[in-house]
Amino acid sequence: MSFITNIINVYLAPSKVFKSVKDFQWKKALIPMLVLAIVGVISYWSIQDLANDFGYKKAVSTIENMDRLTDQQKAEQIQKIDDRMSGPQISAWIASALGGPITVLFMTLIALLVGNTFTGGHAKYGQLLNITAWAFMINILETVIKIPLMLNKWTLEVYTGLGVLGIGAKGSFINSLLAGIDIFAIWRIVLIAMGMGIVYNKKTQPYAVGMLVAWFVLKLIGAGASSFLGGLTG
Repeated sequence: MSFITNIINVYLAPSKVFKSVKDFQWKKALIPMLVLAIVGVISYWSIQDLANDFGYKKAVSTIENMDRLTDQQKAEQIQKIDDRMSGPQISAWIASALGGPITVLFMTLIALLVGNTFTGGHAKYGQLLNITAWAFMINILETVIKIPLMLNKWTLEVYTGLGVLGIGAKGSFINSLLAGIDIFAIWRIVLIAMGMGIVYNKKTQPYAVGMLVAWFVLKLIGAGASSFLGGLTG
């Protein structure tokens, strides 16, 4: 199948895609990784003014809430941010391109841990890299939906999951946790589990349970870290 057909089938017939890429070849993983990088760059290009504005306001707010700094020190730190924001945001462009592929590499490691350790299978990292990279083609639809919402509301805090409930204060553990429970994130995990079932030649259910548990643990850790760091700067 062509890579365009594969992208379409990730949404319509994912098992066909995973069967066609279950045997590792760098090309099979490289193509979706390049697509993710391109999607990331296009996303940042679309919202760079919003991202810069959001990042600036958040940084300034953090500095202003640091009681250990004097007013003079706060002013100096804010001036440094002004100087940095006035220049080209090279690091942001690089992060936008590499963010997706790096996430794929990490989630492949989680899939390998779940599949080879907790469910007793025997697969190679490359096989699961193929599966994970193609599962992340869900990012295309996610971007198409979320970018217009971000620009319309002029905020990066757009949710397609439990984050819409707005439970808890900003930066609190429960607020951060619910914000991370997103329909697209769960969709990706289920697709990875489906692909794992094909690679390991077993039913999808144990991999779905294992991956969802691992994913939820990661969200708990992330929410805890966000709450802790928010407390340090608050």
